[in-house]
Amino acid sequence: MIITNANTLGEQSGQTTAIRPNLAGRFGLFHADDAPACENLDAAMVGYMFVTPNTQGNPQSGDMAFGMVQTLDSFGAGNDGQRTVPPVGSVKEWITQILFMADGSLYTRTRVNDGAFKPFIKRW
Repeated sequence: MIITNANTLGEQSGQTTAIRPNLAGRFGLFHADDAPACENLDAAMVGYMFVTPNTQGNPQSGDMAFGMVQTLDSFGAGNDGQRTVPPVGSVKEWITQILFMADGSLYTRTRVNDGAFKPFIKRW
């Protein structure tokens, strides 16, 4: 059973609608505008980012080395949705990265606990 609180009905006094577009891309959602460019895959933001030929750790090179990376972390995206991959993992932290590249290929890699990232594996 849902009981409404008559004292709080009406206009919301908390967040304004001006920040709603900023939520896109956070918490693993797609960006409403251009996704931010990823400078280093080892320090990517949890969620989606744009990959370029200049992205450090990009398994491809050349003119077609564009794509997007989805980073999933067992610790989530943080309270503000801006959490990045830490330099050193911790116990019970599992990170998976999936790269969708412009040539149609897909790469994955993982990092478990405080270990290093495994090499990218080309899935197709």
